[in-house]
Amino acid sequence: MLIDGGYKVILLTGRDEETLGAPTIENLHNQGFVGYERVILRSSAYKGQSAVSFKSEMRRQLVAEGYRIRGNIGDQWSDLLGDYLGDRTFKLPNPMYFVP
Repeated sequence: MLIDGGYKVILLTGRDEETLGAPTIENLHNQGFVGYERVILRSSAYKGQSAVSFKSEMRRQLVAEGYRIRGNIGDQWSDLLGDYLGDRTFKLPNPMYFVP
């Protein structure tokens, strides 16, 4: 629905690009997640940074590329804190784990 409405969906995760990049994309496709603009994973340049710092920097880069962040959805508070959050944030429940 978002894509049909002209929005570009970008998936941003703190998962390690080197070890989890291919399996993450394969899992997304296997579960029917297609049509998104791109997936951003944590490269080696950002290892050791907190999730909030890493995701804030990636959102800053997206804004610098000309994107406007209309909505930010996440299951962890680290997804929804920091800078360049967008117009609205949506916290999804996840009782399974917590990322500081």
